[in-house]
Amino acid sequence: MQKRAYIHAMLSYIEDHLSEDLKPESIAGGHFISVSQLYRDFYAFTGHSVKEYIRKRRISNACEKIKCSELPLTVIADESGYQTIQAFYKQFRSTVGMTPLEYRRNDSYFYFYPFVLDEMSLAIKVGMETIPPCNTMRFYDYCLTGIEDRALAAAGEISGRVFGRNGKQVGSRLCYEVMTEKPGEGNTDLYATCTVNYKESEINDGWNYLYHNWLSASMFEKSGDRYFEEYLFQNGKPRKLKLYLPVKKRKTEQHITITTEPERTFIAAKESGYNAERKASEKVVSFLQEHHPLLIRHAQNFYVCIYDSVYACGLECGGGFRMTALPEQHMNSGVSLIQMPAGRYAVLPDDCFGDIRIGSEKMDLWLKKNAILHEGEPVFAVYTILNGRYDNEHIQMRLYKRLKNDKNG
Repeated sequence: MQKRAYIHAMLSYIEDHLSEDLKPESIAGGHFISVSQLYRDFYAFTGHSVKEYIRKRRISNACEKIKCSELPLTVIADESGYQTIQAFYKQFRSTVGMTPLEYRRNDSYFYFYPFVLDEMSLAIKVGMETIPPCNTMRFYDYCLTGIEDRALAAAGEISGRVFGRNGKQVGSRLCYEVMTEKPGEGNTDLYATCTVNYKESEINDGWNYLYHNWLSASMFEKSGDRYFEEYLFQNGKPRKLKLYLPVKKRKTEQHITITTEPERTFIAAKESGYNAERKASEKVVSFLQEHHPLLIRHAQNFYVCIYDSVYACGLECGGGFRMTALPEQHMNSGVSLIQMPAGRYAVLPDDCFGDIRIGSEKMDLWLKKNAILHEGEPVFAVYTILNGRYDNEHIQMRLYKRLKNDKNG
């Protein structure tokens, strides 16, 4: 049986027996593998140990019952697989950060939904990796497609280990950095890694899966260092890439919070088709550079929304902004104002700055499981730039879903 197939079978088995006395030994024995292999493969695909995954799934189910029912906590504990109320309280507080009674009265919602394996699921290795000191060459080009090949060619003859990563863009010129091994003692850090074929589509899919799918569902979060890739050569040509994502153990679990938000106004453009997000963003920037350059200079909050394959991208302009000047140009610019009405919103902070559809799926599933009524509007993201710096450590992302004004059970 292929690893993906039996991991899927084990996930289904765990889900069907959460209220029972689940032990790794019985799970492994039921699928004819050793406990050590179970630990190793389960961790690689899900980013969780078996015991931690079971604990979080049980607590997540208990959270839904605490919010959506009047069941006594003793009954919820029993239905969640805990033999004593004391054990339930201890695990609940350790996982959620508050007692079950405090959680029932709080507007914060904890969720941890079943891990889903699909055709894109890759085995991820998490461990300490030693990266040697490197010489760095920066290659600039106006075209993103194939920039890695052109950068390698420009680097000339290379010996030792070779790494690469995206560099800082200068104006409209894109940058790719080629890093070649040099003598010296390397640095050892914790990384999540996987290996893909040296094909642009597989490389993009690998990074998307590692950074957006796997990381957000795992017990890890990104660390402050930048991600990069290592070239694996055969007969002098790159055949595979090893992807490195620096990680650290997640300190806190993700919570969805219900808050009351003020009205906000964004200036945005909409595009569909290939590269829609970039085209929409460029349309807004081009318009503002010509008509309202100060808005770009002082922008801190950026808007992204996806619905029916249409991307809407823009930036916050404040309620006092009016598109009154140059009416004909405004009519033909493809740029418009989007209002975020004041009211109640479900808010999900996220540390993965990619395709917001993954977070949208989490939000929609959470709303359904907790029976919370919402407006028929898509989830949207607001990226906030902290201290004027555009690196990952200084970008704060939140997903928003507008709720019905009346609270419901």
